[in-house]
Amino acid sequence: MSVIVKMEHVTKQFGGLTAVNDFCGEIEEGSIVGLIGPNGAGKTTLFNMIANYYHPTSGKIYFNDKDITAAKTEDMAKMGLARTFQVTKPFGDMSVLQNIMVGGFLHISKTKEVEEKARKTAELVGMTCDLDMKAASTTTVDKKKLEIARALAVEPKLILLDEVMAGCNPQEKLELVDTCRKVRDSGVTIIIIEHDIKTIMSLCDKIYILHRGEKLVEGTPEEVANDKRAVSAYLGEDFDNAENK
Repeated sequence: MSVIVKMEHVTKQFGGLTAVNDFCGEIEEGSIVGLIGPNGAGKTTLFNMIANYYHPTSGKIYFNDKDITAAKTEDMAKMGLARTFQVTKPFGDMSVLQNIMVGGFLHISKTKEVEEKARKTAELVGMTCDLDMKAASTTTVDKKKLEIARALAVEPKLILLDEVMAGCNPQEKLELVDTCRKVRDSGVTIIIIEHDIKTIMSLCDKIYILHRGEKLVEGTPEEVANDKRAVSAYLGEDFDNAENK
């Protein structure tokens, strides 16, 4: 399996604060990879560097073997990378369908073709609402699915999902897990930040746990579940001591 994202000794500093320190990792094409860790661990900062909202202070990031360390944010969609945000912000007065169509014009110029693609994208993510209704009137879970659909409209190879299940009940989370799997099966690699450990364990092929800006644990869900440092990350133990227990 080929590597779609490679991070080499990535560090991000904000003044005297080191948010991410010397992070190395690889994301394999066609996988679902989770970023987890306590609040302030550096997850969102790393996420934003991959998406080029932030540029690393040092280190390199590669996307499809291309150095994107200093790439422009507005060029990322054209390269095949899209992201969602934790707080959904659809164009409320526009219809659900129109919201999805917006990104489609990146690669397609004909409105009819963009509409057809948007309808297929809505079907892929499992939207059950009326596509002609205003986006502001949809349920929480449909807003989440709409956020994913809008990102998929630009035909990404990689999608970054930022706490897409936040605020959802258990049934809605199950729906979104199914949506993520369908997106992956369609050929799109996923990196996801999520605080629901049960969801991450059931969904991801690989997990990175960050702590104090550094990679603490890397592995499959089974490997992470059996790592004492990973357990300590959520029990609040001292990690140095945990290694010796």
